[in-house]
Amino acid sequence: MATQYSDDLAYVREIAESGASAPLLGGRFLVWWGALVTAAYFGHYAIWTGVAGLTPVALPILWTGFIVVGLGGYFLLGRLFPADKPGASSAGNRVSANVWMASGFVLFSFFAGVTAKSYMDGAPSSGFAWSIPLVLGVYGISQLVSGLMSNTRWLVIAGYAAIGSVGVTCLLVDQAELYLVAGITAALTVLLPGILMVRDEPSTTV
Repeated sequence: MATQYSDDLAYVREIAESGASAPLLGGRFLVWWGALVTAAYFGHYAIWTGVAGLTPVALPILWTGFIVVGLGGYFLLGRLFPADKPGASSAGNRVSANVWMASGFVLFSFFAGVTAKSYMDGAPSSGFAWSIPLVLGVYGISQLVSGLMSNTRWLVIAGYAAIGSVGVTCLLVDQAELYLVAGITAALTVLLPGILMVRDEPSTTV
């Protein structure tokens, strides 16, 4: 009987440890947002510096399009996400989903407030420029926590890199290079990790 209990405990432990190291399943969302954010930041830089041949009047159009396309694609990806992906209930995946959800709420609240202030003042708020350190910091925290919970070393590195970029972008606020650095950071710490996560996703139920 004792042997049976010991075997049962060993089996449960094996299942738990397997779940703890299950691949993260949010890669497609990171790829989507990472690609859009990267493109939007580079687009902002190109418009501001005149490289794109457009005037700053195009900036609101750029970011309005970003919001519409971004949210539309996000909800579509959510609807198409396979319900039978193995590992979805692992600790890493549950924590990652929740920390990114909280991050989304923070960013929504921030941009809602900055947008409202801009309408009240009749001019774009400086909060839009300062949003970049906030966005990268939120991304960094989410990547770091997700990486630590899933034992994914390269995701931990991406998290620290995004967090480290906060101070750099603070130094560049109100300069065109701010958006260039932000785009590079988003590509390296969100888009690239998302691609790696998609690569590592299991394709069938086990």
